[in-house]
Amino acid sequence: MGETFGWAWNKFSKNAVVLIVPTLVYGLVLGALYGIITFASGALAPTSESSYDSYEGGASYSFSAGLGVASIITMLLGYLVLFVVVGAISSAYYGGLLDIANGTPVEIGSFFKPRNVGSVLIASVLVGIASSIGSLLCVIPGLIVGIFTLFTTVSIVERGLSPIDGIKASIDIVKANFVPALLTWLITLVIVGVGALLCGIGLLVAAPVAALFLVHAYRKLTGGQVAPLTP
Repeated sequence: MGETFGWAWNKFSKNAVVLIVPTLVYGLVLGALYGIITFASGALAPTSESSYDSYEGGASYSFSAGLGVASIITMLLGYLVLFVVVGAISSAYYGGLLDIANGTPVEIGSFFKPRNVGSVLIASVLVGIASSIGSLLCVIPGLIVGIFTLFTTVSIVERGLSPIDGIKASIDIVKANFVPALLTWLITLVIVGVGALLCGIGLLVAAPVAALFLVHAYRKLTGGQVAPLTP
């Protein structure tokens, strides 16, 4: 894992601007889209009710607002759009990261070219449903789904697999390398978590480093090659 992190940090530091710019752009796009969905669903909500009561020694204030049919429909449609955008972003972002792993020179535009996005979206839906069901049954099954589907997106983007084949490929990789895959999952979470703690700005570094870490682990666990460290 030390070698994997060292490689991820080396490739990030040598391509910092190229990685940070798309990360920032995608973050702003997703943040703006989420804000629009929240505002629109709230604007269509029924009129809120508030009450104020005073009594000896103090006062109380209560506020309540419910979501109407229009708000719920708007929210569902909005999240559907958000989901599609996330899928397109993931396929494009991992495409650029795989170029780095291949030793191919990259530029900012390399991370804005979605690849096999349809399969990524369908696989994400299937994984999301499985994770939700697992989380409803108990937290542990949901986590297990997350671990075994860790390499789904990168497998689909690199190999051009169908959604089902991409999920199967990820499961096979994890089954054959459970401990390294588990460590990869945990370390990527830690990297992103640390970045989030740094006022969120740290994610501009943490997100690409974590993704590069996953790509390197994927290549090593599948017997693939990665570009050597950049001097």
